[in-house]
Amino acid sequence: MTNDVHPLAKFIRLTNGDDVIADVIETEDDKGILYTLFHPLKVVYMPSEKTGYLQVAFMPWVFPRLCDQQEFVIHAEDVLMIVDLAEQMNIYYWESVDDYLNKAEKVKEEKVHEETGMNDQEELDLFNDILDHLAKRTYH
Repeated sequence: MTNDVHPLAKFIRLTNGDDVIADVIETEDDKGILYTLFHPLKVVYMPSEKTGYLQVAFMPWVFPRLCDQQEFVIHAEDVLMIVDLAEQMNIYYWESVDDYLNKAEKVKEEKVHEETGMNDQEELDLFNDILDHLAKRTYH
């Protein structure tokens, strides 16, 4: 993935101490500057096996199981700093977003299959059978 496909995301340090990476749009209203964060991922710092180094990982800022919407508005006073991501981190961010979106979609599909007990083809066959049955009925 390159920046030709995705915009340059931002690194945001919030006043509560969270470090978040997101696609950001800045707007302004009568109360001040607002930032809309799309697909925000929290930065998690972990010790590396190499002494003195840190590894960086991303996790959803708000888990999709809690909230389907992954677009959040924050006020500028909640932001300590906001800067462009380095190109390699931008690529990693968008790969992570794509990965989380794919996993969230799979979870939704699995939930539907758990509720019906059918796979996609079985659900499609049942739907077509119902449509065929309805098409054969006479309505007055």
